[in-house]
Amino acid sequence: MTFEIALAIAMQVVGSFLFASGAILQSLGVKSTFDPNAVASSNQLSIKGLLSLFKIRKWLLGLLFVFLGAAIHLTALSFAPVSVVQPVGILAVPWSVLLAARIHKHKVSHKVWIAVGITVAGVIGFTVFSSLFAKGDREVTFQPVLISFLVVCAVCAVLSFFATRAAPWAKAMLWSAVGATFYGLASGLMKHAMDLVQKHNHQLTSWTFIASVAMMLACYGLGVWMIQQGYASGPAEITVGTMTTVDPFVAVLFGLIVLGEGGAMGPWPMLGMAVTGAVAVAGVVILSKEHPDAVEERERASATAEATGASGS
Repeated sequence: MTFEIALAIAMQVVGSFLFASGAILQSLGVKSTFDPNAVASSNQLSIKGLLSLFKIRKWLLGLLFVFLGAAIHLTALSFAPVSVVQPVGILAVPWSVLLAARIHKHKVSHKVWIAVGITVAGVIGFTVFSSLFAKGDREVTFQPVLISFLVVCAVCAVLSFFATRAAPWAKAMLWSAVGATFYGLASGLMKHAMDLVQKHNHQLTSWTFIASVAMMLACYGLGVWMIQQGYASGPAEITVGTMTTVDPFVAVLFGLIVLGEGGAMGPWPMLGMAVTGAVAVAGVVILSKEHPDAVEERERASATAEATGASGS
């Protein structure tokens, strides 16, 4: 192992810790705007509530940590390949579980750790397949980029509809999935915009570059709002796990389908990506259902239903 790769891995470990810490702090900041005795899954953040977050020091500190983690991640990518750096970033999931357990003083069950392990293994496997087999540098016309943006907006609208009506344990996961989907597309659009300038000699004033950047900024704005909804309606660990799973999936799929990076990919790598992706999603679902907050909410709802039934009889 070269010094540069070792340095990149060490930097990404620190970056993953900062991202997890930032997520926990932002989650605490968001929840401080709601009734602490209310059921978390019933919380829903308004635009006014989102703007009020910029007055909460804890939330702003979390935002700073997230930005620092992102900066370290980008710097690490300059020292080592994405196939080395990206999997290390998945450490944000166990970091967030440990930090939340320390803050909220709850014991992490073996089911939660199994869910974390499944999620981490699935995302690492997906990253390995995508980084080793996804290639391509052809110029893409604007039409498929625009279509992908419209499709993602439609998918996110459907997911948002279901998020408002989902089971309590699934609300945070679905809201976070919507935000992470927008983030993933934003990453793909950023890659597309950079390729237009660096590889295909487009000017910064070209309409295709400006339109791509505009869609990217729209995705980041919508993503921020939806991620805060995830923090409001459930534990931060669920949001972190969902983001580290869905975000790279959407970005990679955009690269494979829209940017043509999957043109030379055979059926076996595609099957490997599908399987590992399904494994990671299964891990997030288990984490959402088995998290102490979700278990406690189910037990509370069951006790309430039994008490109501007893009084009614």
